[in-house]
Formats: sequence, structure tokens, C-alpha cells
Amino acid sequence: MRGRNWLVRRVERRLGPELGRLRYVAASRKVFWKALLPCLAVGFVFGTIAEFISPIRSTREAGHFNDPAFFALTSVLTGLVLWAMTFLGSFRKLLVFDRGIVAKYSQKQTTMVIPWTDVVPGSIKAVTTPDGTNPEHRLVARHKVSLGAGGGNAVVFQARGTFWVFASDQDPAPLILAIQGALHDAGIPGAARAAAGALPVVVLTGRTSLD
Repeated sequence: MRGRNWLVRRVERRLGPELGRLRYVAASRKVFWKALLPCLAVGFVFGTIAEFISPIRSTREAGHFNDPAFFALTSVLTGLVLWAMTFLGSFRKLLVFDRGIVAKYSQKQTTMVIPWTDVVPGSIKAVTTPDGTNPEHRLVARHKVSLGAGGGNAVVFQARGTFWVFASDQDPAPLILAIQGALHDAGIPGAARAAAGALPVVVLTGRTSLD
């Protein structure tokens, strides 16, 4: 199964007895390239500060900046480390099991499990925008939670009084079909409505209320 890495397999072993078989793995990726230059700039600021600070006192002393290559290297590396920290929110996945959906599973204490009994089948929709921007920004609701990193498409569903949005650049149809199949096999009332209303993808041309 595509996207079934070691972390997903660990979740399978832990939640399999409760949720059954893993049916589908949806991936969402967004690398924050716009943050690279600011992070590099901050790296050079830290590098400059380090050149002026000694273990004894914070004054400029002779010999500082006498190795420009080392200064540039350490500053760039510092900036890259800061930029790499943005990767924590750049890669997300949504796991569809027989009896529910799982997100935020990188750590046991943050794992979110939504059983199919909590999902409103008729609320499941696939949305996109004509210009390829993140459709999540056009969705308005009193309670809305993002599960993806971003993308030009999104799958939306309501559960526990909240609208959950998984934005991705992937085709939303496979995720929708996996959810529909799981709802049907789990015997959830209204599963047929999910199949009828979730597809085709709705194109959002302006702000859209979910409530």
C-alpha cells in the first residue's frame, strides 16, 4: 500500500485490534520554501551575534570575523536547521481503517481517532478551487480543524460538532471512495448519502459556509 511506512505500520499494530484493517493512506505535503530565506537570514544574525560574544564578556575583541568561510558555513547551517524545523508541519497523513479514521498519530498522546459512528455521512465533500489555492481558506465554519498540510484539493467531513478538513494535492476521489466503502461495510446509517453527495468535486469560487 502506497504511503505505508514504518510509522503507519506501528499505528496499524497499535490500533488494529480496535479499528480493524487499514484501507487507505492519504498524504498531504507542503514544503515551506518561502521560509527558507528568512531562516537563512536569522542564521546569519545568530552567526554575527556569536562573533561578538565571548565566554567572558559581550564585547567585540580582536580576531573576530577572521575566518569568513567558517562564519558563512555556520550561519547557513544554522539557517537550514531552523528551516528543517518547519518540516514538522509539512508532511501529514490520514489513515482510513475499517471502523474509523486516524490523524496526528506521530506520537501516541496526540493520536486522534474518529470512529465512523461519529461521522455525519451526508457532510462528506470533496472541494477544490479554480486557481489551485488551498480550498480550506474559503471554507467557513464555527468549528473547523485542519488535518492536512495544504494543497489544491480538500476532503471535508463533520464529526463531533466539528468540520474536519484534509487539504492535499492528491486526487480526493480515492480517499472519498475509501471512506464510503468503510462506512458501508461498517453498516453506518446514511452511508448511501455519502456515496451520492461526496463526488464530483465541488469548485469553490468564494467563501463557503459549512454550517
